[in-house]
Amino acid sequence: MPAPDSATIYRNADTQPILVGPPAPPVPRRPRWRYLIGGFIAVLTLAGAALSLFRDHPSASGADLLDGTRAGKNVPPALRPYYERAVTGDASAMRMLGTMYYNGLNVPQDAREGIRWYRKAAAAGSVAAKKDLEQLGLAPAQP
Repeated sequence: MPAPDSATIYRNADTQPILVGPPAPPVPRRPRWRYLIGGFIAVLTLAGAALSLFRDHPSASGADLLDGTRAGKNVPPALRPYYERAVTGDASAMRMLGTMYYNGLNVPQDAREGIRWYRKAAAAGSVAAKKDLEQLGLAPAQP
């Protein structure tokens, strides 16, 4: 039998090939600090995503109040200009909010919220809001 060299293939008794040669070089390990930095970046990314969800949420202090609700709470972007004017007492903006909510224009339809805004507008002196309530078969002063 010849002397084994580093790349000779031999067969054992079960006829399985065996490669005889120098040992394979060790697999290089990544430094552990790379995993730490990757984890830190992942945490920062998730925290930023969570903060962006709550960015428009009004803070507990300093928020304008209107009938016990926070100004701007859950107001869709399409309604914000009207809402800002309605908070200051603009009857036409209140009527427009009533129309948009009642008919579902740029917002999910919510008849109760629409009627609430119609009544606020009527109380603020809007003749058109009073007519809208009459057409709906409602009195302007009903609670």
